[in-house]
Amino acid sequence: MDGAKDVFRSGLRSWQGFLFSALMLCCVLARAQEQKIAELGTCRLASGAEILDCRIGYRTFGTLNSAKNNVVVVPSWLNGRSEDLVSLFGPTHRGTRLVDTSKFFGVAFDAFGDGVSSSPSNSKRQPGTAFPQFTTEDMVRAQYRVLTEVLHVSHVHAVVGLSLGGHQTFAWAVLYQKFVERAVPIIGSPQATNFDLLSKKIVIDAIESDPAYKGGHYTTEPPLKLANEIGYLMLTTPAYRNAEATREEYPKWQTKIEAPQRQDANDRVWQARAILTHDVLHGRPLEEVARTSPVKYLVIVGAEDRMVAPGPALAWAKAAGAESYVSQGECGHLILNCDAEAVSERVERFLSEPVVQAGR
Repeated sequence: MDGAKDVFRSGLRSWQGFLFSALMLCCVLARAQEQKIAELGTCRLASGAEILDCRIGYRTFGTLNSAKNNVVVVPSWLNGRSEDLVSLFGPTHRGTRLVDTSKFFGVAFDAFGDGVSSSPSNSKRQPGTAFPQFTTEDMVRAQYRVLTEVLHVSHVHAVVGLSLGGHQTFAWAVLYQKFVERAVPIIGSPQATNFDLLSKKIVIDAIESDPAYKGGHYTTEPPLKLANEIGYLMLTTPAYRNAEATREEYPKWQTKIEAPQRQDANDRVWQARAILTHDVLHGRPLEEVARTSPVKYLVIVGAEDRMVAPGPALAWAKAAGAESYVSQGECGHLILNCDAEAVSERVERFLSEPVVQAGR
């Protein structure tokens, strides 16, 4: 009987130890994913203007290895934040995971203008319309400073980004060719097309023409119903929206899409303006820039994307001799809503493949 009790106590201690270890692991993971802020002092922009008290938000996932060469960077998408990227990281496979944190150390970045990193909405010394206009490349340069000055990283295994994050991925690969080993732009582009420019300009015009916007000098967040409707219309395809709600449900559905968004109005305008100037080529031929890039690419686009035209990204992939994937789903720009499994499988395989390149 005493022996049975000893076995029971031993088993109980083992179980308690397991629970304690699991709890500690959860706490460590939670702390790793917490919002962090890097204080960079002054960030000088390509225009010559400066962001004072420059701050960049970021979150980390997984473990940085001793060589510090397992870093995967994921910039945030348009009107998104690093908190929205959490589901893209994980130690076990799930639908939207792109970065396996049992292998890689993930760093999710908040872009300028998202309300976490320096933005018109949160700047104390340059609030609202006094905030300088930034570009996608300015976003990337600030993120580079966080990696090198704060995290002391000298090499990035990969950059993976969706939408505006995909734009930033192209910028990363061009600006820091010796720093980045591989790049996965997803529904992103090296250069905004005419249609991309129109899709952003019409949203900006809708915001700026709203009487409640007051030229950016509002004291109460404007509702921006028209801008929200336009954004909802452009984000995906007619087939997807028709399947989302029936005609009879339209009045309730319209109320949902007209609802105020999380993002501050000026922040939305500043990020959209950044896309209006997005162009990593700067007058150089796309084929030449892509062909001479030492970075290895996996380019993923949506065939029915109405927010980011897939043409330039596919032209880049062809010129670079890179792998590409064209998603045929009805979700359009919301590629992970329809095709997450195919996208995830390709990204995870690509990140795990060996790279054989001269000078690497």
